[in-house]
Amino acid sequence: MIIALAGLRFGWEPALFALVTLFIGGVATDYVLEGPSVIRTVVIVTEHPQAVANAVLYGLKRGATAWPVRGMYTGAERTMLYITVARSQVADLREVVMHSDPRAFMVVGQGHVAYGGGFRPLNPHQVTLPPTPAERPPNPLP
Repeated sequence: MIIALAGLRFGWEPALFALVTLFIGGVATDYVLEGPSVIRTVVIVTEHPQAVANAVLYGLKRGATAWPVRGMYTGAERTMLYITVARSQVADLREVVMHSDPRAFMVVGQGHVAYGGGFRPLNPHQVTLPPTPAERPPNPLP
């Protein structure tokens, strides 16, 4: 509102420069305070959750969390998987999902940071240990 009033008073070109400066300042402030957005959160709705989860677990070395869901339009029962990956893994994730269930529905969101589970440790002074053999799921791949 203030920039619009300044545009009426001083002209639209200075107001536009002020708007661009305000936007860039906001983005820079977010980056300094929160850091870069380096993770992606992915929701996958699938009829073949075990195949998709295995591809993610053994292909990308990432975990998945599953919920049973029902489509409100179709009423069909499905499974929703929630996965957190590094930004660089999104294309690989899309490929493994496409090969595991070509009819899956996938939504990719962004996050700033993930703690635990192969990402940053919750306690920076804590050493993250790999899972013991008893904690690891069996590898179905040869």
